[in-house]
Amino acid sequence: MNAPRRLRLFVPLLAVMALACSVTFDLGMPPLVRRDALPTMVAQTLEAMTQQAFLALPTSTPLPTATSIPTSTPVPPTLSVSSATDCFAGPSSKYGFVITIRPGTIVTVVGKDAADNYWVINVPAYPGTVCWLSGQYAQLSGETAHLPEPATPQPSRYTLSEPRGLGASCSYEDLCDDDDEDCYKSRWTVHLSWDNSEPDQAGVRIFRNGWQIATLGGRAHAYTDSFVHHHRHDAVTYGVQAYRGQWLSSIVSTSLRHCHD
Repeated sequence: MNAPRRLRLFVPLLAVMALACSVTFDLGMPPLVRRDALPTMVAQTLEAMTQQAFLALPTSTPLPTATSIPTSTPVPPTLSVSSATDCFAGPSSKYGFVITIRPGTIVTVVGKDAADNYWVINVPAYPGTVCWLSGQYAQLSGETAHLPEPATPQPSRYTLSEPRGLGASCSYEDLCDDDDEDCYKSRWTVHLSWDNSEPDQAGVRIFRNGWQIATLGGRAHAYTDSFVHHHRHDAVTYGVQAYRGQWLSSIVSTSLRHCHD
């Protein structure tokens, strides 16, 4: 069979097939899908697929932020003594007496003088002042390897003779209401007196609990201090020091635990 003839037979067949597509057969079963519903279903399917694809995308996990690692600050070593020990302005008594450290007092160690067996300590209650304490009766607590070894100081500024015979008397006025049982407030009036032993002193400094509260002339030998005391059993410590320019005497001190009329 030649090609033109086959073509003539194929064209009627196409016409029959097209007619069959336009004919609806009722077999007693509802159509599975309505033709006019196809666009809606396609749109819903695309939407569902889009949502699934979106949900399947990996969510971004925030990168962990760098946290700073705290550095530990070395705790300064401390020291106490088993016997009363004088502390000097250098690694021997020739540098001048500064203060006596007594058993029960804990001081901060800021330096060491291993060659002379002395420890450099902060003078209790006198900020910014250091002195050299013999290690003979010292009992240390804490790490001392990092402590600096300061150079041996120049001849001591503590070369003036200190005041002698410091005495103190005290009177008080109760400042509490009669119905306030938890009040311990009172006004203390403390009278200090001493003898000057340094002929070249330019003045006298007065300290209360380590803080300078007055500067007096070189001939002064007495001072009266008035202040409000808030605790019944807290001791108050006074210090008296002679000075001339940068040169100082040691600090002579006395403590009052109770105040009486």
